[in-house]
Amino acid sequence: MSNFGFSQENMSLNQAILMTLQSNRNVQISQNSVIMTENLSSIGQAGLLPSLNASALVDYGSDNTKSQIRGTSILTENTGVESNIYSAAIQMNYTIFSGFGNKNTFEKLKTNINLVDAQSKVYIENIILQVAANYYNVIRTEQNYQALIESIEISQRRYELAKAQNKYSGGTKLSLLNVQVDLSKDSVILYDAQLAMENAMIAFNKIVGLPLDTNVVLVQDFSGENNYIYTQLLDNMNSQNYELMALKYQEQVSLLDYKIAKSSFYPTLSLGASYAYLNSTSDNSVFDINQAHGPGVNLSLSIPIYNGGRKKSALDNSKIKIENANLQMEELGLQLEMELLTSYKFYLNALRKVKMEGINVETASQNFQLTEEKYKLGQVINTTFREAQYNLIVAKNSYNNSKFNAKLAELEIIKLSGVLLKQATN
Repeated sequence: MSNFGFSQENMSLNQAILMTLQSNRNVQISQNSVIMTENLSSIGQAGLLPSLNASALVDYGSDNTKSQIRGTSILTENTGVESNIYSAAIQMNYTIFSGFGNKNTFEKLKTNINLVDAQSKVYIENIILQVAANYYNVIRTEQNYQALIESIEISQRRYELAKAQNKYSGGTKLSLLNVQVDLSKDSVILYDAQLAMENAMIAFNKIVGLPLDTNVVLVQDFSGENNYIYTQLLDNMNSQNYELMALKYQEQVSLLDYKIAKSSFYPTLSLGASYAYLNSTSDNSVFDINQAHGPGVNLSLSIPIYNGGRKKSALDNSKIKIENANLQMEELGLQLEMELLTSYKFYLNALRKVKMEGINVETASQNFQLTEEKYKLGQVINTTFREAQYNLIVAKNSYNNSKFNAKLAELEIIKLSGVLLKQATN
């Protein structure tokens, strides 16, 4: 049996998903990317606020000077002439108009939040699908393992019966050996099933963020009902699918990039204001006091004329980006619609198979019970009994696998319709 640590705590799929979203490092990185984008989406980052700068200067000099008054022969020389300059200023600059470039930049920054958020949710949905696949795989392997346990018990009973027949009622040694071989085969298959079950639990623990040797009891819910309407799923996909939403936001960003590139053709009007203080002294100066202070205001206009065609190239490329975004939207829409229709049909087929496999299990169980009764009475041979036993275990495994496939198909259509994240976190 397993050497895993054992916990009696039951865990539902929703609990597993919530635990994963809280502990998964890549999910946290994805969510941090959204926060970083939000931090950059301010009017200040877009240049819609004025800039304010302060500066100060202290300059000390000790110079040797030589001077001669023009038209005379008088030469004056001084050594170690000291000079001191003290200045301070505060400046404010504000762009009044830049062809609406700063306004469109702010809109782009806000749209980037939605874009990165949608991309993050696409990633989180894929993580949720991985959690669900591992969750149901654990249950599937556990059920297959349990079915093999029951088969081992059957083989053990058959072996005991064969021993008794060989000893008391004339059963052949060959028949006993054949039964013993079957029991050994079933034991080997059981070991493989146990390993598959343990590996499935390890993979589940890894993605959820649990210690790898944890053995959690998972709630076995394989219920599935055909209560989905394709047209409703398609409408939801077109309005809520996060991959599609991300491309829509990317299209908006491309349009804003075009407007920003176009704004470079407009004049730029800027307003500046300042307040400055200056105080200078020099041993060689004719002034005892040399100070200046006061405010200043300036208004500047910059008109673009020619820059080597760089702005035109940027504008042309931004147009192409808009066209590419539209083409990507159309292609992704068709791709997702194909995936939704394919997944929906696969899901319906999987439900039909679950129903049929369930009937097969009932039929195989009845056949086995009847065959076992006849085997005890000596009315059927050993190979017939073994075949009935084999058909039963195959039917049970096929039933478990079909339920697993149906659940994954259901989760896929829920994801494509854009409601997986909402359902998984409620």
